[in-house]
Amino acid sequence: MLVVKIIAFLLAVILLQTGIAAQRVQAERIVYSREQLIDLKPAGLADRPAEVPAELRRKTHRGCRGGLKRRKNNDRLRQRRLEKRRFVEKCLPSLIMGNVRSLGNKMDELTALARSQKEYRECSIMCFTETWLHQDIPDDVSIAGFHTVRADRDCAKSGKRKGGGVAVLVNNRWCNPAHITIKEHICDPNMELCAVGLRPYYLPREFSQVIMVAVYVPPSANPTSAIDAIHSAIAQLQTQHPSAFIAISVCELSHQRGRTIDLLYANAKEAYSSSPLPPLGRSDHNLIHLEPCYVPVVKSQPVTTKTVRRWSEEAYETLRGCFEVTDWQALCEPHGEDINGLTVCVTDYINFCVDTIVPPETVLCYPNNKPWVTKEVKTILNDKRRAFTAGNREEVRTIQRELKVKIKEAKQKYRRKLEWKLQQNN
Repeated sequence: MLVVKIIAFLLAVILLQTGIAAQRVQAERIVYSREQLIDLKPAGLADRPAEVPAELRRKTHRGCRGGLKRRKNNDRLRQRRLEKRRFVEKCLPSLIMGNVRSLGNKMDELTALARSQKEYRECSIMCFTETWLHQDIPDDVSIAGFHTVRADRDCAKSGKRKGGGVAVLVNNRWCNPAHITIKEHICDPNMELCAVGLRPYYLPREFSQVIMVAVYVPPSANPTSAIDAIHSAIAQLQTQHPSAFIAISVCELSHQRGRTIDLLYANAKEAYSSSPLPPLGRSDHNLIHLEPCYVPVVKSQPVTTKTVRRWSEEAYETLRGCFEVTDWQALCEPHGEDINGLTVCVTDYINFCVDTIVPPETVLCYPNNKPWVTKEVKTILNDKRRAFTAGNREEVRTIQRELKVKIKEAKQKYRRKLEWKLQQNN
């Protein structure tokens, strides 16, 4: 008990001394109010705390962080950007085509190929014949990221109960599904044809659109009748769309037992390079991969220069006034009866006046420029862009209507010019 009392006494003494020391520290502490601290603070904030040593300050470096992992990630992102740019900037669509002999039971394999292999994933258009599809097969015969255009065999028109049919699968990354239209669909006992019009995100200026024509000619067809029907359909498409790029089935490769079965015809020279792909499923036809190698006109032909004069009503009036005040008698008297000298003198004077009033200008003529695009059309296009930048939608609509009328007038004027040249044998 005595030990416990001693320990309790010592603890009490220690606590008492601690409290006295705390009260003494509290009494000696200096307390500042908010206003006093604001008065003591210097005007403005220091860039860095003065008490931080210079060697401990953190330095900021420009550029990217180092490290192997980050460099690999940057290379991977750069590669993806380049692939996307190459995909969008293809001059012509890349194609995969062939005879699949029933497409419905091969969709799983085609879906796997579109996900795993670059040729299928980045293909712009897939064109298949002998799909063997009919109205009882639902429209889910498609691949994610592709829009399917089907042209199934019409039993009443073809006189056959099954088989046949063509399908065109368009990559959504290359062309918006809203810009896909069916131009022609023919089904008869001699051939099946489906023409699909496409307006992709990018196309060289010399082409207004892409028309993909899928044609299937059965073995029992009459070749002459099939050729006549195909020729009539293609001629009509060319008449309606003279500046369109038209691709009609396939390439020069030996498929089945050393025979060339699938062919591609296009209205552009040296547009594609072909390579074979394995057949789809158990089909006895190899698939064909067509990669575009077309060089646009703007890159294949040089830019030319042309000298023009910008005539206006004011220039005409000025030139007329110049000729009215000219003393023609003083100009012609020195030559007397020399007709040749007089002709040269008057011609040189007229050219001098024209060069003075309407000086010639040198303009660049690019090979892919549309010949019917005039100065008025360019002015309206600039006005439309200016209104769009300003955010004035009503003005954009008004200018668009005016632009449509001006383009139609410019085309009609250019047509009359060509007709006049043909009539004059020029």
